[in-house]
Amino acid sequence: MALPILTADEMRRVDARAIEDYGLPSSALMETAGCQAARAIWERFGQPGLRVLVAAGKGNNGGDGFVIARHLINRGAEVRVFALFPLEEVSGDPAIFMNILNKMGASLESIENKDSVARLRSAAVHSDLVVDAILGTGFSPPARGLAEEALEALGDIRTPITAVDIPSGLDATTGTSNGSFLKADLTVAFGAYKRGHFLLPAAEFVGEVVLADIGIPAPCMEEEDIPLKLTEAEDIARFLPERSLGAHKGDAGNLLVVAGSRGMMGAAIMAASAGLRIGAGKVTLAVPESLAYAVESGPPEIMALSLAGTPAGTLDTSAFDPILEAASSMDAVIVGPGISTHPRTVELVQSLIKHFEIPLVLDADGLNALSQDITVLDGTRTELLLTPHPGEMARLGRISASNVQADRAGIAIDFASDHGVTLALKGARTIVATPGGGAWLNPTGNPALASGGTGDILAGVVGGLLAQGISSEGAMVAGTYLHGAAGDIAANQIGGVGLTATDLLPALPLARSRATDTKREDAPW
Repeated sequence: MALPILTADEMRRVDARAIEDYGLPSSALMETAGCQAARAIWERFGQPGLRVLVAAGKGNNGGDGFVIARHLINRGAEVRVFALFPLEEVSGDPAIFMNILNKMGASLESIENKDSVARLRSAAVHSDLVVDAILGTGFSPPARGLAEEALEALGDIRTPITAVDIPSGLDATTGTSNGSFLKADLTVAFGAYKRGHFLLPAAEFVGEVVLADIGIPAPCMEEEDIPLKLTEAEDIARFLPERSLGAHKGDAGNLLVVAGSRGMMGAAIMAASAGLRIGAGKVTLAVPESLAYAVESGPPEIMALSLAGTPAGTLDTSAFDPILEAASSMDAVIVGPGISTHPRTVELVQSLIKHFEIPLVLDADGLNALSQDITVLDGTRTELLLTPHPGEMARLGRISASNVQADRAGIAIDFASDHGVTLALKGARTIVATPGGGAWLNPTGNPALASGGTGDILAGVVGGLLAQGISSEGAMVAGTYLHGAAGDIAANQIGGVGLTATDLLPALPLARSRATDTKREDAPW
């Protein structure tokens, strides 16, 4: 079952439900969290005499740090605890666990001003490990006051850091920070993953993320109805059908790709090729008549459909009827790769969006045509799947790309539910959002995919899966996962930087095979 990924507010409500509705003492949650974190720390860094500095904030995150300190002492570590507040001001559950440390004779020091922050830094530099228990998941950047000074002091040390739930200074919901923050080598996530563990830029600073079960009753999570889930191989196996022994190409689906223009035929051919490589039985590429030779001299498995074009070498509005006629015998259609933003082509795309009756993947310039008149979504007759990158998402939503990146999951979820579409917001950790308000975060892929044409490959993969009768949600979730997995396979086989989009094509069948065989243990992602 896919694991939920929570916002800070969702995690707060889950905790509250466990405490208020189920009677689980908050101190019990803190004790379990600290114990599990100490276990994870010891498994990664443990050795006799390990010198540990625990930097504890005033809230519950600091209380977790006090518990961690005790359990590490019990395992034989030499622990110093620095509290970023006057010790007499501690209250609630953190006070319980600080008092236990006092009775154990543990080293407890208070950091109350800029001069003592220098002492904190010196102690950190001379430790084997720093436990960051300063700011928790409820924190909203930027850090201020003594916390900011502590983060600046610890920000450039070479001592390994373990973060409690999320590195201090980072937003656990959006993964952003507009101030000082720490970079962790290990992050112990309590109860559930948070969005900030996966979304950039935080994903670059959390290090290895270990999920710790802290004993929250399962119904607490289920009752919260978390919209965002982490895609796993088991989910892909569930979405993808097995091909029967007697299957023929008609059973595997017919895909129509409406794409290409003068100078951009590579995008069209890559999308069509990806549809075949992911298992579509037959792919037809519809292009301007003057460019049909490029298809016929390309991969022999792709069939060409010649259509009326403009003098500029783009599809003309008069291609509308032939495209709809061709679509009547197809199972899915892709519109957009390399199609251009010629005015007559834009008009054609907008008309097609309103008249297709088979599942439609809209990509690249198809999305740019849609962004010029978003109201065409009101008259659609079919399931629509959009695959924007952040810039295209910004144009669709009439917002800036920086706003998109600041809340990738929220933006994708809101747009998909508001407009009744399935949407993949591309980038590191692609978000797939569904019309019903649910979403999936894709964990596969690597920086080598930052190469021209990989988006065209993704469009072809999603369209090819749709043609095989997979649901819109399944095609998008499985498509993004397999696309990223193919990138991981290709990077392992030939190297990362310098990977080209077409390097993904031979890896797609292998990615699908590995994802559907969940018993394999040699998958590279």
